[in-house]
Amino acid sequence: MNLLRKIDASLDTHSKGWSARKLTALFAVIMAAYITKFELPQEAQLHALYAWLLLVVMCLGIVTAEQIIKFKNGNEKTTDTPSNNTPTE
Repeated sequence: MNLLRKIDASLDTHSKGWSARKLTALFAVIMAAYITKFELPQEAQLHALYAWLLLVVMCLGIVTAEQIIKFKNGNEKTTDTPSNNTPTE
C-alpha cells in the first residue's frame, strides 16, 4: 500500500513522492520487458531493448540529447580542467 501512496504522491508537486523522471524510467523498463519478450519477433528484440534503454538513460539524465547529437556527429571535443584550479602549461 505504501508503494501506491508514493506513486500517487509523485503526481502532485510536493516532495512526498518520487520524481516523474524516475517513474518514467521505471515504467519504460517494465514496458520494455513486456513488449520485448511477448510482443516482438525474436530478431527485433535487441533493437527494441536498445531503444527502451536509451529512453531510460535520457529520463534519468545520465545521457542528454546534446551528448547524443555530438556523439553522432563525431564531435568529441572535451575540455579538461584541473581539479585543483591550478593553471596548466
